[in-house]
Amino acid sequence: MDLTGKRALVTGASQGLGRVIALELAKKDCEVIVNCAHNPGNAQKVAEEIRAAGGQAEVCVCSVSDEKAVNAMFGKLGRVDILVNNARLDPWRRTSEMSEGEWWSLVMDVNLKGAFLCSMAFFNRAKEFGWGRIVNIASVRSFRPAEMNMIAYGVSKLGMHGLTRAFADNGAPFGITANTVCPGMVVTENINKRLTPEKYKEESSAIPLGRGATCEEIADAVLFAIGNGYVTGETININGGMYYAP
Repeated sequence: MDLTGKRALVTGASQGLGRVIALELAKKDCEVIVNCAHNPGNAQKVAEEIRAAGGQAEVCVCSVSDEKAVNAMFGKLGRVDILVNNARLDPWRRTSEMSEGEWWSLVMDVNLKGAFLCSMAFFNRAKEFGWGRIVNIASVRSFRPAEMNMIAYGVSKLGMHGLTRAFADNGAPFGITANTVCPGMVVTENINKRLTPEKYKEESSAIPLGRGATCEEIADAVLFAIGNGYVTGETININGGMYYAP
């Protein structure tokens, strides 16, 4: 499918997987909106990287968990053809001062509520144009039993499957598809901040292919979900064999 001239909003795109998804969409001649909540400097660097390669990009600073801010963002942007719900709260960012309830609410606000709010704002506009793509970035952890410190994260990612099915069903009459991409371990620039070399080796040994994914490999699955107009309501598992889905 030719994506030339389509406008794509990638949430949480100032670094890591979101950055690479934004770059790959730009290579397909999409105009990319680089969203972030807390790193406008990094987001600007991503936009500049896209422009330097001949693409089009702009930065939009907005916390996806803030309903008023999300609605204002979409109102300002106008037409958006593609939404990639990538923003998430890193499960390793919990501080010792946070209670279980505080952490649960924070994770759900960003990971799940944010995807819901953006999808609703996107859907209400895209249905007028008769074309749209929603891709929700979930996780292999939405299928696997979670360690105690990962329960909130796993549940938030599991909820994204419900969002996908709902928007796929409601969006079909309007030419809007919705799909989920479920990565396993992804090697980003920040992985060494979370995992020691020993821990990375341990995690990798549990993956049949013996390594984490590159961001480009995950972005390739996102582009497939966007480019194939006959795929909707589906989950694309891309995790090196960590979870063999039925």
